[in-house]
This record gives sequence, structure tokens and C-alpha cells, in this order.
Amino acid sequence: MKIILIVIAVLFTIFFAFSQNENVKKEVYVLIKKIDEVEIRAYNESINASYYSKSESERNSYFKYLASYIFGGNSENKKISMTSPVTMRLHGNKEMIFRMPDKYTLDNLPDPNNTNINFFKIPPCIKATITYGGYSNKKIEQKKIQKLSKLLLENNIHHNNKFEVLVYNSPYKIINRRNEITVNITYP
Repeated sequence: MKIILIVIAVLFTIFFAFSQNENVKKEVYVLIKKIDEVEIRAYNESINASYYSKSESERNSYFKYLASYIFGGNSENKKISMTSPVTMRLHGNKEMIFRMPDKYTLDNLPDPNNTNINFFKIPPCIKATITYGGYSNKKIEQKKIQKLSKLLLENNIHHNNKFEVLVYNSPYKIINRRNEITVNITYP
């Protein structure tokens, strides 16, 4: 029981720090056009840290591991500014992704203490996005994916079918929450 309380306290501290951090940077994009509830956006190249595990039971710990890295769990004990949103891939390895602040490259990021944290570059891309409020869950995500897919199909916009959920707020923010489902636009 004592271990459970310690774990809860640590998670609360991490999420509280995230929710109170005024240095949280918002991801920048350029709006290309809007079709009903869907926004077509151009994103710049980004450097990202990701974490995933083959263990289903570990999926609830992804945030903890990535947060540990940016709060100093790295070779330089360096704190790295938190960025928003946090991305969860709904395809492939279903990894969680933190976008690194713009000043970092793949060459100047401190090495993670956790060897399951990986770094990669996402090239500039065009994404279709649908935004929604509240807390996200699989049922809501599937509903939004279906709606986004339908609107893209109706407008003859092709995509790679690799959907992601973007979460902009800590779990402790109750009102005015922002989430998005995104997918990369492809050209036939």
C-alpha cells in the first residue's frame, strides 16, 4: 500500500509540474484551409523523443518515462522545456511522442538514462486535424477518426491512414481541454 501511495504521489507531482509549467511551448503550424470541422495544416520539421514498450501493462507509464527524461533523467541532468501537445500514435508501436524544443537537433540532445527512449526527426508535412474537448478515450478517438475519414473522403483528400491523438492538457485540467486526431495528407 505504501508503494502505491508513493507511485501516486510521484505521478501527481509530474502531472502537476506539467500543468503548472508556464514554459510549455505550443506546437506551431500554418493553417492551409478549413473544411467544416477539419483543418488542413502545414507543420515544420521537428525533432522528437518517443517511448514505447511491447508490454501492454506499461502503456500507462509512457508519460512518466518521457517526463523523467525532460526533467533531468539524461546524461547531462539537463531540464528540457515541456512542449505541447503530447502525441500518441494509434498505429504501429503506439508510441508516445514529445516534440523537443526548436533549439535541439539529433546531435545536441542529451542521451537518455532510459534506453527505451528514442529520438527521430519528422520531416515537414501536411496534416488533416479534427479538434475536440474533454478527456480522450478509445471510443471517442474512433468516433473522431471515422468523422475525419468521412470528411476527407467526401473532399477527395487522400491520407496515410496512420492516425494520432494529440493531447494539449494535463489530466488535471478539467475545463477547456483540447485534443486532436491527426493524419498525414498524401498525394496520389
